[in-house]
Amino acid sequence: MSKNNCLRLSTGQTYPYQITRSVRAKRIIVKLSNSGTLTLVLPEKARLDHAQEFIQSKVDWIERKLKDVPVLDEFPALLDLKLLKQKWKLVLLAETRCDTFLMEKPNNILEIKGDIENRELLKKLINKWCQGKAKPVFSGMLNDLAEQYEFSYGRLTVRSQKTRWGSCSQKRNISLNSKLLFFDENIVRYVMIHELCHTREMNHSRRFWNLVEGCDPDYLLHQKRLKHLAKKLVL
Repeated sequence: MSKNNCLRLSTGQTYPYQITRSVRAKRIIVKLSNSGTLTLVLPEKARLDHAQEFIQSKVDWIERKLKDVPVLDEFPALLDLKLLKQKWKLVLLAETRCDTFLMEKPNNILEIKGDIENRELLKKLINKWCQGKAKPVFSGMLNDLAEQYEFSYGRLTVRSQKTRWGSCSQKRNISLNSKLLFFDENIVRYVMIHELCHTREMNHSRRFWNLVEGCDPDYLLHQKRLKHLAKKLVL
């Protein structure tokens, strides 16, 4: 379930947020993505009025966090895919006589032609392109890590998500965020290990983190760097 509501800010303005329910949630949680999407996560039996009171009580914290959300009025001129060690120059060409489309050009030029004022459409095109780049690379890395540390998983799905870098289902199917392409190998490796460990421990218990640490002794450093660098990601 997802529903849009509005939070009252101290300035008198309102800010939209989504409400979702999760069978895994033990308490009410407020999440703010790097792109500014605000989500209120509720346990299945939580009362809606209590949840709305809860998020309103967090308005000061939310306003402080909103200051760190980057302004996305302009797209970056360069897409730095650190995992692939590739840099792509983004060229936007206004064209009213054709549908908006994306095309790879020589010399690592990524050209988008069409309605370049439609920022949401541009993001969708770039994210879809990133998914295509990511799938074979992620698949190879994940298979190597699973073999190295003796994990077993179902299938891999690559999506472009706003709030999650990865997830693991009860059937041990793993989903990874295509935007991981913008981070270096150590960070991506940490996210993959994190999800592989969930194939044995579907929680964040001490046993789970011990398992993560056994595969990635520097996981706390990689976790911290991921949170820091994610704030600078503009797509």
